[in-house]
Amino acid sequence: MERALTLHQLCLRDVAPAELPGIAAAVGLASVSVFVMPPSPKLDIFPRIEPGQGLRDFTAACRTHAVGVHNIEVFSVEPDTDIADFNAALDMGAEIGARRLTALVQDPDMARARDRMSALAEAAAARGIAVSVEFMKFSELRSIGAGERFIAEAGHPNLTLLVDPLHLLRTGGSVADLAATDRRAIGAAQICDGPLRAPANPFGEAVENRGIPGEGEFPLPEFLAALPAGCPVDIEVPLKRFADAGISPLDRAKRLVAATRALLPEPAGA
Repeated sequence: MERALTLHQLCLRDVAPAELPGIAAAVGLASVSVFVMPPSPKLDIFPRIEPGQGLRDFTAACRTHAVGVHNIEVFSVEPDTDIADFNAALDMGAEIGARRLTALVQDPDMARARDRMSALAEAAAARGIAVSVEFMKFSELRSIGAGERFIAEAGHPNLTLLVDPLHLLRTGGSVADLAATDRRAIGAAQICDGPLRAPANPFGEAVENRGIPGEGEFPLPEFLAALPAGCPVDIEVPLKRFADAGISPLDRAKRLVAATRALLPEPAGA
């Protein structure tokens, strides 16, 4: 089965959300992933859809270019989170037709976090949105094993894991760990590349400069092969170095999509 690819907003942080659907369509992709909330008030650094005119402009662009919304970010579950505070963002997600959202566990109390994440999953399900929990070293779920246990113990049918090769490797995991994970626990994936040795500034790597798929040292063909059949893949490769060099958003997107497609196996019968 051919994997569906999506262009993530993080690839083009210098582009307004309303410009993203047109770029995605121009490079042959039928969906985008966008920010609707910052991961925290201190990290309101990503371009996101704003209510009002921003939302109307984005919706119009999706309609014009026949582009859908795969994923919305970021829903952080913290010690003092009130799930009702997510309602406006969830309603926005439903309005733009988002199929999935990304959630982070930022509460060290796992029992409380599971309860609240399950409540978020319930609220999202009522709007037709699936919930994928992302593990990373910048959250309280710092390994794929911790993520798998969290999903299993929460036991909510609308909760799965989001797997990113950067976070898999930077948390000490491997493709073998991914392959050993319950297929049913994995709902979505992202793709990027990089060196096997972590850089001095891991946060900068995550949000500003990652490697183009196939040009680094990550075992991406094996990573893709270990994903469940039909698992959608978000291209999430911030390229600040290219933006600083004056390379256009369209050219960056073309390079990312071509590189990612080169890693995908040929469809059956091709």
